[in-house]
Amino acid sequence: MVQRILPRLGFTLSSLFLSLSYSDLAWAASDAHGGGSSLLTLGFFAINFLIFAFVIRRFTRDLIRRKLKERHQTVVQALEEAKKAKEEADRLRQEYDTRLANLAAEEEELRSQAVEAAERERQRLMEEAQQMAERAKTEAQLIAQREIEEARRTLRQEVATQAVAIATELIRKNVTRGDNRRLVEQLVQEVRSAENTGS
Repeated sequence: MVQRILPRLGFTLSSLFLSLSYSDLAWAASDAHGGGSSLLTLGFFAINFLIFAFVIRRFTRDLIRRKLKERHQTVVQALEEAKKAKEEADRLRQEYDTRLANLAAEEEELRSQAVEAAERERQRLMEEAQQMAERAKTEAQLIAQREIEEARRTLRQEVATQAVAIATELIRKNVTRGDNRRLVEQLVQEVRSAENTGS
């Protein structure tokens, strides 16, 4: 494109230079003739200007139109891109607003789920604690019962031992030889009567 513009621009500048040179020659000629042809000089300038305007219009009109068209297309494209960017920004903002609304709902749902899970966990822990307390109570009762039975047995043994010791001591103190003899005879008689009864 620049290669096509440069020859036209060179031609335009050459034409301008020639017209200016020609006008200088005309001025010089009019000065030499004594200033009688100022109308001719004015005509020269008018023709010169018209030629210059024609040359400028002829060689720069397409360039200016092309530049204006390119500029128009650039502006239209920029406006379309700005419109698309605005639509995309509106879409993103709407999506962001929707996400924010959904985020609040999700947050509320997560909070309620967390509360429900905490309540379920509390109930489970309470039930486990109650079951452990029941087991501990039952085990304590069994241990206490065994200890009571053991204490009773030990007490019975001690009482029996003490009773035997006291009875032995009493017999030793209070039973005489005659009492011993009598007890032995009574025992012998009971054995014989038991044998007789059995036979």
